Parts: sequence; structure tokens; C-alpha cells
Amino acid sequence: MSVYNKENPSAFSQSLQSIVNQTRQPEEIILVRDGQLTPELNAVINNYKDILKLKIVTIDKSIGLANALNIGAREVTQPWIMRFDSDDICVPDRIEKQYNRAIVGDVDLFGGQIAEFEKDPSSIYRIRRVPCLHDDIMLFMIKRNPFNHMTVCFKKTLFDLTGGYTLSPFMQDYELWLNMFYHGARAANINDVLVYARVGNGMVSRRGGIKYIKNEISLRYLMHKLGYINSFQALTIASLRSFIFILPVKLRSFIYQYLLRDAL
Repeated sequence: MSVYNKENPSAFSQSLQSIVNQTRQPEEIILVRDGQLTPELNAVINNYKDILKLKIVTIDKSIGLANALNIGAREVTQPWIMRFDSDDICVPDRIEKQYNRAIVGDVDLFGGQIAEFEKDPSSIYRIRRVPCLHDDIMLFMIKRNPFNHMTVCFKKTLFDLTGGYTLSPFMQDYELWLNMFYHGARAANINDVLVYARVGNGMVSRRGGIKYIKNEISLRYLMHKLGYINSFQALTIASLRSFIFILPVKLRSFIYQYLLRDAL
């Protein structure tokens, strides 16, 4: 987990509490302080550092999520890395379910479903569903991200082999999956909701504009370069997704909420 100074202390505290509430505790928790934090955020860390036995990595100046996660991953001593965002909430048996899935031994990378909320985690209104089987994930990946990043669990050896997250903004996780598959990873998703994801923080408004379009084009170029899609697919998909990125926020929000999500 990485935290930086613009995080909401209350949301951050709820996230850590959801780990306290787990039916199975993780072997270790790596928390990266990405730059100088506010006194309120540091107070939250102090409240939980002994309860959760946090292994804290401090970076003096903020270097961004991808770099922070790469640095945090170097400190992992366990065979599996489980991602978690500092403003989301794990369901109580998330770790237990993913531990049980990992020890089956047939996958290298897997995640689960997320339920989205704005302010109150008890007021879930949409679910982002992703496919559960490897072949379906590979097909889904051509058009959309096949994992909910805040739910993923992957082998540390695989993460090290790929070199970790790229520094390309906005889509580092998507590129990581591509590189993992390129190195032969087998994947799956659990069909259960593992995380309550907070989306009332400007998520949709951020997913637009020229920067997103440039990164979309770079992503499809990488997919073409790695052999996942042909030239026609790269052009078509990049064009369609770029069109969404230039739509007004309200219309883009409608697409995300009602066309790309499942109602309860």
C-alpha cells in the first residue's frame, strides 16, 4: 500500500481498519509513505503501526504511485504480493479467500470483483465485474482492463521478472498485466466482491483529456508490439476509447456507471 499527502485521513483509517477486521491476517504489510504526509495521516499510521505490525518505507519526496509501489515491492519477503489502495475497504474475508486461491497453485496472477461506493461503504450502487477464467481474461484484455487493480494478488517472482510497474501515467497496472502475460503468466479472478472501492473522489473526471488519450494510444501500441492485437484492432479500440475520454464528464460518468458496470 502507498499513501501520499492528499489522502483523506478518515478513508485511510477505514482502509487500515478493514485489514484489522480480516478473518486471516497477512504475513506482513508494507506501507510506503510517498513523500511528506500531513499530521493527520501520520497520526493514522501511528494508531495502526503496532496493531498491524506495519513495515513502513518512507520516501522523503513524493515520486508517484508506480515508483512507490516498486520500492515497496522490494521489501516484500513473502511469495505473493497483494495490492491494496489506501482509500478502499477490504471485505472481511478477502485475505482468506485469496490465500486459499493462491495455494491451489494453478495461477500466477488473480484478483476479484469490486463494489463501488461514493462516501458510505454501506451504500453500494455498482459492481465492476471482470471475467474469471484465463481465456476469457485474455479476450477481455483486448478492450478493457481485465483486473480490478486494488484486488490483485501476484507472485513476487513474476513481478520481479517483469521489472514491476512502468512509469507511464494512468495505466501502469494495465501495462503490468500485459508484461506478466508476455512472460507466460496464468490468470484468474475470483467471482466474489473482495473490495469496496471508493469512487466518489473525482475518479471519472480524472479519466479524460489529452493525457489519457496519449496514454491510450501508447497502451494499444504496446499491445500490438507484444502481439496481443493487430493494427486494425489497435486503431479501432484506441479511437473508441479516446472518444470516451473527450466526452463531457457527466456523459462519461453515465457510460462508466451504466454501460461498464453492473447494477446491484
